[in-house]
Formats: sequence, structure tokens, C-alpha cells
Amino acid sequence: MRLKLLILFVFISLSGYSQNLVLNPSFEDTLPCNQINNPPSLTCYPWFMPTNGSTDYFTQNATCGVDGFVPVNMFGYQYARTGIAYCGLGVWSRSQLIPHYREYLEGILMDTLKIGHTYCVSFYVVNANITRFFSSDIQLYFSADSAIDYTTNYVMNFTPQISNSNGIIYDTLNWTQISGTYIAGGGEKFITIGNFKDDNTIVLDSNTYANDPSVYFYIDDVSVVDCTVGINEIESYKNKISLMPNPAKDESVYKIFLNRNETGSMIVYSKLGVKLLNKQLVEGNNTVSIPLTELGAGVYFIQTYVNGKNTDIRKLVVIK
Repeated sequence: MRLKLLILFVFISLSGYSQNLVLNPSFEDTLPCNQINNPPSLTCYPWFMPTNGSTDYFTQNATCGVDGFVPVNMFGYQYARTGIAYCGLGVWSRSQLIPHYREYLEGILMDTLKIGHTYCVSFYVVNANITRFFSSDIQLYFSADSAIDYTTNYVMNFTPQISNSNGIIYDTLNWTQISGTYIAGGGEKFITIGNFKDDNTIVLDSNTYANDPSVYFYIDDVSVVDCTVGINEIESYKNKISLMPNPAKDESVYKIFLNRNETGSMIVYSKLGVKLLNKQLVEGNNTVSIPLTELGAGVYFIQTYVNGKNTDIRKLVVIK
């Protein structure tokens, strides 16, 4: 029932070409404790481990099925890029006991990809603090069927369609965007994130000030958007919108500038799709105060329409 409500909400609030097809893209939504089958399930449903590699889930909330907390955990100190949670996985280890060891994270898209459509793909990573090595090798793989293989924790024998193009990722503070475009063959429904290169081809550099002989990335904000048309327009509106403060306690202020002859609306939804606020937008500067004192702590969604088109959706985190 919970999954049906989530899918219904996403279709309602993200209708149009700008929707993010990734379910639970920043790992904020979690399962009740009695529903977790861990492993291979993760608390941040519907994400899961496709192999015997022990992918991790971190959050500020002290819930069951959590491998560590935000910002302090076994791999270092890191805040989430958005919200209060992220996942983490090891993409390489020097261990002689488990050569070619890998961890992967698999998720589900809310709809299959359309043949011939171009999809804009993005996710963010940051290097863990305690690991001795750095790497450039982190990728994403699209597939029609799940990539599950619980007989191994070695390299998965697939060819990823999206790869990091930033070079070796040294940053242990700021999130690095991994992005690219993918022309769908049609029918793809699953995404898998990890390192698909073997030990002979992985690109590495060392950090002599750390001890753990591995490469480990935190992962946040995964996005797959049909950008066959309109992506430049979508991005331009994102740059015109601000939502501050976020996270917020009592009030958050939404601002947007609309061009001449543009009108629109700003809608606040709960994560189950309940419409909480609907404000009309006019050409010029718009400032909308969003009262939060009556809302419970959690994640809410702010959707923007301009001239009938869904141009932006973003999360608002309410704290108490």
C-alpha cells in the first residue's frame, strides 16, 4: 500500500517531461522495522544490494537497519547533500583475502524508459575520510531486469552507460556530480551504481594520511530525467527559484522570477501526495511564505508550474 501511494504521488506531482524517474532518489523514505529484509533490502526502500557486497545506509534518524549515522559514521564525517540520509559503497579494496571486491547499489525506476528517448542522468558522490586511496571509477548501469547475483561480491560483468568524467575524485568535503546522457533502447527499469572495472584497469591514487586500504564513496541525489525536449528550459527555471531556509522549522520562503506573459503556480505536497498549499504566480518577482508550524517533521515537495508546464520540483525538509 505504501509503495502504491508513493508511486501515485510521483505521477501526480511530477507529471510532464521534467519528472525524476528514480524512486526515493535521495534515500529519505524508509521502511518500518518489521518490513526490512536486510540484506539484501535496505531501509531506504526500494533500494537494495544486488550482490553479496555490503552496501551501507546512513541517516540522522536512529532507526533499525541503519549501518551508521549522519554526519558521523564509521567511514568519516559527512552531511547529506539534501535531506538527512545517503548511501555508501566500496568500489575497490586492496585486500588480498577478497580480490576484486565490489559493492553495488540498485534502484528501481517508476516507469520503463522509452525507446529512442534521451535521458539526463545524475548522481552525487563524495569520497570517505578514512580511506587511503582515491579513484575516478564510479558508474551507473541501466537494465531491463534486475542485476541481482547473490553468489558473488566481485566485479559485475556489465557495461555501464554513465561514467564519471571528472577524473580522480579527491574531495572529502564537497559532493561531486556524476552526470551524462543515455539514449534508451527501451524497457529499462533498473539502475545499478558502483564500479564495473576490474582491478587491472581501475584508476587509483593514494592518500598517505589514511589507513583503510580501499576506495569508498557516499552516494546521494540520484536522478533520471527524460530530456528529449525542454531540458534547457527546465534548467533555466531551476536557477530562478530559491527556497530558504531548507531545512526549516517555522517558515520557509519560496522565491521565483517569471518572465513577461508567464504565469504559474507553486504547490506544496506531503510525501504521500496530499496537497497542502497552492499559490498562484505572476510575471515578475514572486515571494511566497510557507508556514511550517502545523506540519510534522519530515520531507515535503515543492512543485512549480509555469504556463502549464511542470518546470521544477524540490524537497523541503521540516525539522522540529
